[in-house]
Amino acid sequence: MMRRALPMVLVLLGIIIFLYPTINDRYESYKQQQILKQWQNTLGHIDAVASEPSGEPVDMDTPFLTKENNNMISLSGSKLLSVEPSPTPLAITGGPIEGILAIDKINLKLPILTDATAKNLKLSVASIVHTGKVGAVGNYAIAGHRNLTYGKNFNRLDEVDVGDWIEVDTGSLQYWYQVQEKQYVLPEDVWVLEGNGKDREITLITCDPMDNPTHRIVVKGKLLEHKE
Repeated sequence: MMRRALPMVLVLLGIIIFLYPTINDRYESYKQQQILKQWQNTLGHIDAVASEPSGEPVDMDTPFLTKENNNMISLSGSKLLSVEPSPTPLAITGGPIEGILAIDKINLKLPILTDATAKNLKLSVASIVHTGKVGAVGNYAIAGHRNLTYGKNFNRLDEVDVGDWIEVDTGSLQYWYQVQEKQYVLPEDVWVLEGNGKDREITLITCDPMDNPTHRIVVKGKLLEHKE
């Protein structure tokens, strides 16, 4: 019985080995398409919202960690209490914080939440899954609402120009990215989230115009400095 089955097993094994590259290639293509679809869904979350988003109001006294003296401060800027440095990010409602995004040009300073879900984007800006990590080779992509309230979230992102600076403070390191370009793209142009494979990039993305948005504003920067 085993002798009869052995040729069949060998034939099947040969077919599997022969087809494996094709199957693997199609699986990778499938995963790429899933990631692209997820990116498109994420970008759909950042359309303009009312001056106050629907759902639970943001508690402006919700704490997050700031690097300055390792103090706990609220979103409104008031100091709450002193804490010891922590290796893990503190959380606000919606998810963990990867760092603090600051752009002096537009007086912006916001916590970066992990994963740009609709829930997280109601609270702050958030990183987009399957993109790069802060400070690493790749494209660290961050999405945010362009709220109607002046200065809120990415409301003033269109004022950022080439040569301006973007800071990401993780609590242990500060990363400084210089803006290299600003683009206006269609919502389906997810290629702006891809890295070039050699630079340490950051991409900030929001909707445009604020009323009935048809495009996205994309601000891209390159890491030029990081320090403890």
